[in-house]
Amino acid sequence: MELIQLRLLGFPEFRLNGRPIELALRKAAALVIYLAEAGGPVARDVAATLLWPEADAEAARARLRRTLYKIRIAFGEEVISASAASLVVRAPLSVEADASAFEHACNAGLLDDAAGLYTSDYLAGFSLPDCPEFEEWVFFRREALRSRLVQALERLVEAKIAGGEPRDAVLHATRLAALDPLSESAHRHLIRAHLAAGDRAAAERQGETCTRLLRDELGVAPDPATLALL
Repeated sequence: MELIQLRLLGFPEFRLNGRPIELALRKAAALVIYLAEAGGPVARDVAATLLWPEADAEAARARLRRTLYKIRIAFGEEVISASAASLVVRAPLSVEADASAFEHACNAGLLDDAAGLYTSDYLAGFSLPDCPEFEEWVFFRREALRSRLVQALERLVEAKIAGGEPRDAVLHATRLAALDPLSESAHRHLIRAHLAAGDRAAAERQGETCTRLLRDELGVAPDPATLALL
């Protein structure tokens, strides 16, 4: 079975049957990503409007045709089936994306695997400033995946503490707090992890960090539940 592999957690990378594919044109990369993530046919007009919103319909369709040609040249074969009305990843090509693998790991409760798969934010460093609808789609996809990561890390911290692995809990809680430095809940997870590891000094330092950030950035004091931990 032929396989397209996509690295989407971080700057995008593409492989066809293990062979690296260079898509120098960002809109070509964006089109492959969008179709792979769609999991089914996408109307040609939708794709054209998404990537060339400033162009009239005829010009956008022409640019789409040229982009499809560049994709075929880059991959060395037809990877997108194009009809008069729609586009879809060509059957029987199989698509494997790290973002989907991360979601599947979360759904299966394989939290260590999920945390390991999430190496960076979705399409980090990749943007199309002249395509606001594409940018909006990426933003919501990125935020949804970050939210799944936060949930996975919270569960991992609790599981590692309960399982007698406090140092692993500290590692996951540190990552959790770095994701959102203004999340008091994340700071509480890290404080609890430090306490479980027997490092009260680190827990107190984290409490001070939490207090300072909340005061300086939000103008509020910590919740009594946070202070009660110390």
